[in-house]
This record gives sequence, C-alpha cells and structure tokens, in this order.
Amino acid sequence: KALAKQQQVAEKMMDAFDGEPMPLFTQVSAGFNANLKKAVDEKAFAELQKQVKQKLGTMKEAKFFTYQRFDQADRVTYIGSFSKEKMVSMVFAFDKQNKLVDFAFAPVQQPEEAKK
Repeated sequence: KALAKQQQVAEKMMDAFDGEPMPLFTQVSAGFNANLKKAVDEKAFAELQKQVKQKLGTMKEAKFFTYQRFDQADRVTYIGSFSKEKMVSMVFAFDKQNKLVDFAFAPVQQPEEAKK
C-alpha cells in the first residue's frame, strides 16, 4: 500500500517534467512533507523545472525501477529518458507517512561499448 501511495506522488512530480499538460504546483506539492514544502515553494519549483529542461530536456518516458524500504524512509527509483539525456535516474525519498522528503534527477552514464 505504501508503494502505491508513493508512486502516485512520484508520478505527479514526473508529470511536471514531461511537457503538457502541466500539473498545478498545488497538486504536485500535496505529496511533500512540511520541510520540503518550506524548501521548495512555487517559485523554486518553477526554477527547478527550468533547470531540468535546460540540462535534461523534456521527459519522454519513465519506468519504475526499484523500491527500497528502510527503517526511517523509503526510496522509489525510476529510470527515465529525456530529450537531451538518454538515461536519467529519478530517485524519490519518502517518510513513513508516505510524504516526499527529497528527490534527485541524475543522468546515468552508460558504459562505452567495447571497441572490436
């Protein structure tokens, strides 16, 4: 049950990076915990969207990758494809109330194919 709730929050978050239609900030931030709401307000979130678009491009797809349970938090990871980066790890950390506490998007460097 926790995973299903957390995936809904993560998917709302990812919707903010895949072009149109853009979810409202109030919809995205509804899944944030109190500290994240303080750290990421509407203005900061708009800036984050701009930075992601500049560095990674627009998200083309996202696939669920892993779910990890820890004593104090859970981590949900997706692997996404963006217009400027083929492979991006999107990690979402949740508290035990299934509220988003942190997130990170990072390009994944694929190993170069061995030259024959």
